[in-house]
Amino acid sequence: MVTVAELESDPYPVYARLRGREPVTWIPEIRQWLVTGWHDVRTVLTDVQRFTTDQPGSPLLDLCGGTPLLLREGESHQDVREAFRHDFDAHRVNDFVDTVARPVASRIADEVVTSGRADLAADYFEPVAAIAMTTLLGLDPGAGADTLRQWGNLLTQVANNFGRDPAVDRSAAGSLADDAAVTEVVRRLRTEPDRSVISHLLHAHRPRGDARPDADVVPVVKHLALSVIEPGWLAGWTLVALWSAPDQLATVRADRGLLGAAVYEALRWSAPVGVLGRRTTRTATLGGRELPAGSMIAAAIASANRDETVFTEPDRFDLHRDVRTHLGFGAGPHHCPAHPLVTALARTALDVLFERIPGVRPAPGWQPEPHGWKLRLPGPLAAVWDATPSRHSWPGVSALPARK
Repeated sequence: MVTVAELESDPYPVYARLRGREPVTWIPEIRQWLVTGWHDVRTVLTDVQRFTTDQPGSPLLDLCGGTPLLLREGESHQDVREAFRHDFDAHRVNDFVDTVARPVASRIADEVVTSGRADLAADYFEPVAAIAMTTLLGLDPGAGADTLRQWGNLLTQVANNFGRDPAVDRSAAGSLADDAAVTEVVRRLRTEPDRSVISHLLHAHRPRGDARPDADVVPVVKHLALSVIEPGWLAGWTLVALWSAPDQLATVRADRGLLGAAVYEALRWSAPVGVLGRRTTRTATLGGRELPAGSMIAAAIASANRDETVFTEPDRFDLHRDVRTHLGFGAGPHHCPAHPLVTALARTALDVLFERIPGVRPAPGWQPEPHGWKLRLPGPLAAVWDATPSRHSWPGVSALPARK
């Protein structure tokens, strides 16, 4: 029998065992079917007739004050998704990286460089992601970034809690209920639209004067708090992978144009999002098992991305791996609409780090401390470098608020 404790410690040996012996297995502790094989996981994510994201018992419904995009289906899902999907088109992502993300990363690198040491997860990657993404959403990149970063980390704890500690849910509920940082901006953008994501959530594809109600906007923005810091987690996992493979790290240092390949491979090797939830709409056969209607499913995309029938040496990080599609951002109608931005921001944060702090390296004695299962984070990234008192002036950075 598989336990959550095993999965949280290191899910990958468990996944490998299950893929070979029992690719669809019941986890009594959480009353869900764990699906581990590539083809079964992809079926769960793409067959919308048999498997739905609608999960009536999800804590996200109460925490977000309504239905986030992740749990919507049909016309409601399509309407909200289409409202902001084009904010993540390639040309807009490129413009965002040049005008917002790189200046933010440069400024925060400038803040930490003189100390000679930092936890790059907490002091660099997460702040870069939170400030840049919050700016794109249309929130205050100071207080708004702090709020969404806090929400994202609390929602991560809830996702990995499985109801075992009620205090975790209570803490998240209290924080997300204090939502003036979002609701005040939504109220203003109703009458003063701009080009932000939140404004598009309100007004895109709607008749003038008939903006979407708060129920279609505020819960979506609250859940986007996870996406706000996800690029920081992905950048962190990429650095962990490179630190574990010195030859590949040296290759990337010599040619930072390979960072895109490194980020994409890290997303396969250890994606921050490890499991996606679904529910059967009818009796369904999967992996030789018959699952009753209404069964809860944990589709382990992290396991599918290491399926040995699909990937050669799947447990090895290899930035030279032949490019092929993986499930790091899901698949089907709920495939992450922001995936070009998430990878671009992770790549940019790493690029600036290696440019601004070329001697960055693991602190003596540092060991990886990944944690979580449904959402798996790389843990602290204690780093050192030869500190320098010199500072740079970065274009456009003066308008950005000081990091808190």
